[in-house]
Amino acid sequence: MQSFKKFLTLTILLLVGLPTLASATLGDYFVQTNWLAKNRSNVVILDARQTPLFLLGHIEGAHHVPRSEFLDKRNGVKSLVPTTTAFEALMEKLGITPETTVITYAEDGNPYAARLAWTLRYHGHEKTLVLDGGYEKWAKEDRPTSLLLTAAATPSNYRVSAPGKARAEADYVLTQLGNPAVVIWDTRTPEAYDGSQVRADRGGHIPGATHLNWTELQHEGNGVKVLKSEAEIRDLLTSYGITPGQEVIAHCQTGIRSSYATLVLQGLGYTQVKNYDGSWIEWANNPSLPIVANAESTQHEEVALLRN
Repeated sequence: MQSFKKFLTLTILLLVGLPTLASATLGDYFVQTNWLAKNRSNVVILDARQTPLFLLGHIEGAHHVPRSEFLDKRNGVKSLVPTTTAFEALMEKLGITPETTVITYAEDGNPYAARLAWTLRYHGHEKTLVLDGGYEKWAKEDRPTSLLLTAAATPSNYRVSAPGKARAEADYVLTQLGNPAVVIWDTRTPEAYDGSQVRADRGGHIPGATHLNWTELQHEGNGVKVLKSEAEIRDLLTSYGITPGQEVIAHCQTGIRSSYATLVLQGLGYTQVKNYDGSWIEWANNPSLPIVANAESTQHEEVALLRN
């Protein structure tokens, strides 16, 4: 009996000493304005808006990052994730080190901040968050803004140590068509999905893709677009068959909106998530890749056509 008590005590002590396995939350990927206001001096803030908007007013201390510096073009496909070399050069110019916490923002309904954040996370910089509500929420709350350009940062010596895996390429997506364990999430507009709006060589969607516009992840609060609650988003995703037990490959036109969707999924604890940054512009412009162009086709019919 005494031996059993010692064993039990030792077991309890060992269990208490084990690290707690914390699951991801949306707060690990999106940050609120009140937190940023308190921690502005301890982070690097990156503005992903167009240059004219930055010059008309930006969060005090923010550095402007033109889209051309975090979107690359390779083999005729635009808006791809930058190479490791290009990414390291950008981080060095911005004075960012692997220990730096980075906050990205754009307009409240502009997913480019998410794309910039996803780019950092893909290259292994996990300490990156998107400002929920963007510049609109910050300015509406009368928080510090400026018209003056932020002083150039002292260059750092940045090296990528652990590139991420949350990215899909066309060849991989093709191998997953018809796989019931994989959801291809088309985050574009309904018109782009059904082919009535064509913004590439072909219109339509990837066979078997589930359509849910990325804007459904947001709602309007006090006149600003912000994320819905975690419970609301979980219910929404579940109703579309996008569940944590599956692998989810998100895409849009050029991998921008799907970056937002990818971060949301990761913030909800989805562990098998990939952003297809080549997206529809790459897929539709490659005539060897299958598409569904008939707006009346059902997903069941699409998969059946693919398998025949």
